Amino acid sequence: MSELSSLAMFPPVPGAASPPLGGVLRVRCEDFIVHELPMYEPDDAGEHLYLRLRKQDCPHDELINLIARAHGVHRRAVGFAGMKDARAVTEQTLSVHLPDGSGAQPLQDDRVQLVWSARHRNKLRRGHLAGNRFVIRIREVDPLRVTSAWRSLQSMAEDGVPNAFGPQRFGRQGDNHLLGRDLLAGHWDAIVTRLAADGRRGRIEANVRAAAAKGGTPESCVATVPARIRRLWVDSLQSAIFNAVLAARIEEGTWNRLQVDDLAHSFQTRRTFVVSSGDLEDPDTCRRMEAHELSATGPMWGRSMRSAGDSMAEFERAITGSVDGGILDHLTSDDGPPGARRPLMVPLDHPQCESGMDEHGPYVLVAFELPPGAYATTVLHAIMGISEDSITDAP
Repeated sequence: MSELSSLAMFPPVPGAASPPLGGVLRVRCEDFIVHELPMYEPDDAGEHLYLRLRKQDCPHDELINLIARAHGVHRRAVGFAGMKDARAVTEQTLSVHLPDGSGAQPLQDDRVQLVWSARHRNKLRRGHLAGNRFVIRIREVDPLRVTSAWRSLQSMAEDGVPNAFGPQRFGRQGDNHLLGRDLLAGHWDAIVTRLAADGRRGRIEANVRAAAAKGGTPESCVATVPARIRRLWVDSLQSAIFNAVLAARIEEGTWNRLQVDDLAHSFQTRRTFVVSSGDLEDPDTCRRMEAHELSATGPMWGRSMRSAGDSMAEFERAITGSVDGGILDHLTSDDGPPGARRPLMVPLDHPQCESGMDEHGPYVLVAFELPPGAYATTVLHAIMGISEDSITDAP
């Protein structure tokens, strides 16, 4: 099995284009468009103001801070269903807790435009979306290769998409998961060394260096890193191990099929159940599996994660142990993250593909929908067959 240090990469994607299309992404922000698909519409009553915003070339954290400042609230009062790409044109809904009934305020930033606003009774939370639709132009390609891209999209629409975490999950240096491991294990010296190794971590590195210059201990230096960044490190560690389990299921050919003792996820109800042999003989379960309404799940290890059945839980522990023998105890301790289950397969819906030419040159356009939490980069990697650095968000 893979070493932990190598897991910030794409696992193999069944259905990948052969030969790969190649090309480049994000030549212009307008080449990468994301439309958030809402789970529900606001009902025009309640303490939360919903804002439908269109942003361009604006990172998520900057957007949250911008909204909070404009409305005079703490950033914790701002809710969102999902984080969107920075180097892109994206449209999404956010909420602001404004119990005084005040309306939307000017954002004073040309990168963000208000589409509409309405009130609702609850704050938007992570996952409160039906999915995302992506419309992406791939540049520097032969537009006649559009048939190759279409065959790959069709294959993924028929078989599903491996629900891998893309390289952006692991940070610009591709080592957030290693920082998460060292954080949980209390390897403070290793964290300080890694943070200062490349000289490109900006304010985080500067704060760590300043704390060290004042004689701070390695642990106190690490404490200067914002809590949300440290949480991202642990999230990345969970993601790397999930990718390892997914890669093992892909190798077995079972990543998009239910097995006895799998903890299955329903995309319709978002509920899970342990699969029995009777389930696999049930025609309705088979129909739902073929329709991509059900998927096996993999572990996002944590203290309160629901376990799969005995044989599958043993398989997942074995994969995790082969990646890093001591990490499971840290992840499942009382101080570990909560944990969750994540579908191994996600459906790709409403695929479209066409070629064209505009003032910026030829392109192949691909469009598709994915459920919440799924990465378009996995689909693009299957079509384009290019390195991780070529697909991830630009600095």
